[in-house]
Amino acid sequence: MVDHDLLLIIGLALIGLSLISLLAAMVDERPPIVAGVTLALGTALAAWGLLGGETWPDPARLPHIFFEVLGRYLP
Repeated sequence: MVDHDLLLIIGLALIGLSLISLLAAMVDERPPIVAGVTLALGTALAAWGLLGGETWPDPARLPHIFFEVLGRYLP
């Protein structure tokens, strides 16, 4: 069974980290290959998490979803 909330949270985290890496690569004037791959992977995971769930999550509920997933997987 796939946990779509977990996929959404991991995807959003990867998108955030890839944007930071993309900005750092642009400042250093080097090709952002790893940042692009990470951005594509994060976008795919977030889309899978959004489209695979039963309902479309409200953006105001994202913090609740984050802490719910955190509580589910951390002891």
